[in-house]
Amino acid sequence: MAYFVAVAEEQSFTAAAARLLVAQPSLSQQIRALERQLGAELLERSSRGARLTPAGRAFLDAARGLLADAGTAVIRARAAAGLDGGTLHIATLTSLATWVLPDAIARFRDRFPDVPPRLTEFPDRLGLEEFMAEGRADLAIGARPPDWAGPVRFLGDERYALVVPASDPRAGTAGVPLRAFAAVDWVLYAPGHGLRTLVLEACGAAGFTPRATVETRTVDAAARLAAAGLGVALVPDAAVRADLAAHRVRLADAPVVAVVGYARTAFPPAAAAFLDLFSTLKVPGLVHPPAAP
Repeated sequence: MAYFVAVAEEQSFTAAAARLLVAQPSLSQQIRALERQLGAELLERSSRGARLTPAGRAFLDAARGLLADAGTAVIRARAAAGLDGGTLHIATLTSLATWVLPDAIARFRDRFPDVPPRLTEFPDRLGLEEFMAEGRADLAIGARPPDWAGPVRFLGDERYALVVPASDPRAGTAGVPLRAFAAVDWVLYAPGHGLRTLVLEACGAAGFTPRATVETRTVDAAARLAAAGLGVALVPDAAVRADLAAHRVRLADAPVVAVVGYARTAFPPAAAAFLDLFSTLKVPGLVHPPAAP
């Protein structure tokens, strides 16, 4: 199954054999044996490489999930036997990885030095949710996925603010409604970026469509382009660094996104420990739930 996943990802038997450090004939024989067991061809072979058949596409997601579950089982068994401390693989959004998670990860590393954390980032929530649906990380941190069957733990609310040019008289103020910025230029996120949908929905709820002058794929660039005078930008409040604080407008109706931790199945021990630690920290830009009585 691992051989099949490697060929599917590389789209080449030769490249997959090199990646796995096995002989190509042996790799081909194993794939053929798997296809015989399943009673279906998984790959189309040609001089240009290997492509998934419809059966192969259906099998790939399940194969990845089973391999991830097997890897998790090995880690848990070795940790329980005292053979090693295991690992903690966190998947998250780029914005959270940049401004919300660094302190928590550093604290976790100090407290659990035998459990090295690994971080995988995604620019949008759809990629993150697909990654977790395949069981490819121990823990995801992001917006709550719709209809998620696995465990979910609320971590706090991520607040958003506007960054405006210095010439805007509302710079540095608070309590301004979003609709007050209907007539100005906007720095928008590029199509496909997860925050583009949030901005368009927030502006639509305020009764207008933002007029874009420039588009970008990063939050920091959006904030700095806005501060430079190219328009206004909606960014996570934590993304407004000290040198941009004078450009911030705290909105009366600022969008709020619930940030949660979630997993495909039960939280592994390391993931549960990370969530417990995270809940004790005061993270800039994130409003935590009230402490339990």
